[in-house]
Amino acid sequence: MLDVARIRRRFPALAVGGPDGRAAVRADAPGGTQVVDTAIAAMADRLRQGTANQHGPFPTSRETDALCDRVRHQAARFLGSSPEGVVFGQNMTTLTFHVARALEDRFGAGDEIVCTRLDHDANVAPWLGLAERTGATVRWVDMDSDSGLLDLGSLDAAISERTRLVAFPAASNALGTLVDPAPFVAAARAVGALTYLDAVHAAPHVPLDRRAAGVDLLVCSPYKFFGPHAGILAADPDVLAGLRPDRVRPGPDHGPERWQTGTANFEAIAGIGGALSYLEEVGLAAIREHEIALSRRFLDGLDGMGHVRLYGPREPKRRTPTFAVTLEERTPKAVAGELARAGIHVWDGHYYAIEPMRALGLLDRGGAVRIGFAHYHGPEDIDRVLRALADLSPRSAGGGCLEQRDIR
Repeated sequence: MLDVARIRRRFPALAVGGPDGRAAVRADAPGGTQVVDTAIAAMADRLRQGTANQHGPFPTSRETDALCDRVRHQAARFLGSSPEGVVFGQNMTTLTFHVARALEDRFGAGDEIVCTRLDHDANVAPWLGLAERTGATVRWVDMDSDSGLLDLGSLDAAISERTRLVAFPAASNALGTLVDPAPFVAAARAVGALTYLDAVHAAPHVPLDRRAAGVDLLVCSPYKFFGPHAGILAADPDVLAGLRPDRVRPGPDHGPERWQTGTANFEAIAGIGGALSYLEEVGLAAIREHEIALSRRFLDGLDGMGHVRLYGPREPKRRTPTFAVTLEERTPKAVAGELARAGIHVWDGHYYAIEPMRALGLLDRGGAVRIGFAHYHGPEDIDRVLRALADLSPRSAGGGCLEQRDIR
């Protein structure tokens, strides 16, 4: 286990007390983690010391060039990619829509795109739009509703000689399911298709290596790994060079800046560098081991709660510490409200993961409650959430129960 007390001191927001004076359990991490001190300091320093656009002859502009180059190299190390293929953007969703537009001239009627029923809609909607604009067809890899794992048999059925793109997640933002990229990369390579990996949810939890995995394009969002609101695309430089993104005419005509529309958010890029420096210091391998222990503790604690239903893998090593649950006789919204009153921050609903919620039969029933931990949580946080869930048993004292007709 990591030294959680020391780690928590690196996150100023975690020391902020709630209405009762106690620090909240910020178990809303899958929607955005808290920001580490080095990221906050880097953003503040950038703005305090002066800023300028790139490629000028004066010192502040040269500092901006050096900043972007330095953080691009950090991001490349973090994602196992090439600096020449690292693009900074507003967020993962915006970058994905941007790539989908650039791919239009490669698609036509009868071509096919493969998506999964486990993905966040940011790795689905851009491809549905691409298909609609070009006459292509979207085919699906199904999810097993009992295990929360993808059905690789349906992957084989979805791939054909007309497949041009295979889009899939590294991990589910809804269920915490980890996905092995190897079958998807092998299936895509067999028919000459591109691969597009959504690593947003995986990035704060497991090591990533785009080149080792054989993935063509990988996207993530730094605000999910302790940095500012921004997005990163890490791609094979040759793949990026072969596409034509929308851009203004005076913009760069080569390299990763060719993909950046307008002036970049340089203070956010500085913050990304600060977050990545922190992760290099702590190490994703250590974070992973700590979070496996947290997951095991939480799963063990759920075992005795008959009123709580868990969706997704039951094995800690097959998931991140993100858990989707529903509670007997209570809507997800009611549960989230009860937990908020107990000083526990969680999300309810579909979290933009429309396809998995539909596959689970939850989309029209209020979705699920998402409880998501990060490495700055410790055993006491797990136990506090478990006690709060136990207190919401229909057999416990207190109100808030709903009749069955209310949760349909």
